[in-house]
Amino acid sequence: MTDAADGGTQGTEPVGDDLLATLDRGTTLTDKVYARLRHALLMGMWSPGQKITARSLSRDLGVSLTPVREAMMRLANEGALDISETRTFLIPILRREQYREIVKIRLALEPIAIEAAMPNMTDEIIDHLTALNERMVERIRQERFNESLQADSEFHLSIYDHARQPILHNIIDSLWLRAGPTRNRLSLSYRKRLVGFENHKRILAALRDRDVATACAALTRDLSDGAAVILDVLEE
Repeated sequence: MTDAADGGTQGTEPVGDDLLATLDRGTTLTDKVYARLRHALLMGMWSPGQKITARSLSRDLGVSLTPVREAMMRLANEGALDISETRTFLIPILRREQYREIVKIRLALEPIAIEAAMPNMTDEIIDHLTALNERMVERIRQERFNESLQADSEFHLSIYDHARQPILHNIIDSLWLRAGPTRNRLSLSYRKRLVGFENHKRILAALRDRDVATACAALTRDLSDGAAVILDVLEE
């Protein structure tokens, strides 16, 4: 996938963290495949417009075609995948207005999640988030941008996990499921300026200080900074 702003090639480096490692067989194989593919979409593993096939996924996951097709249909029904007229599965391409709407809702809900998570933030959890942020910047410096995006996703979603509010979590999760691949449209220049890394450091400092207002402000800044860059390259 060619980066629209910088002309760099993305989506060609190896996928990290074993997102598509072979699955163990079990009685709920379709559910396992669904969970793995859903997680990969949340992490931004694929780019908008990219074609994915049940055959290649079944080979990567080490399972038969049937559970993969069933899992992909479930994701298509949720709006996480598109199906072409030729029955090809595609990563959705969001228009500017669609992405703007998602960002608007995220800006309303994710600060609520970080506020709810604040009382549950132990030093151990914050240390883990710090390690994720360091992994993200290391992957950026190595120009392993797919893996840096995965670390960024884990950083945010890990915070929201600790909010312990299942309904709120499910809503945020569904927004990330739709928007995850579009985050690959972040320009290389934006990533290399380490804007997200610095915003994450502000979030981490606020979490350590148990400062809800500063944490929410830093999160809002992080979402807004990235969204502005993405919106510039999306079509109406």
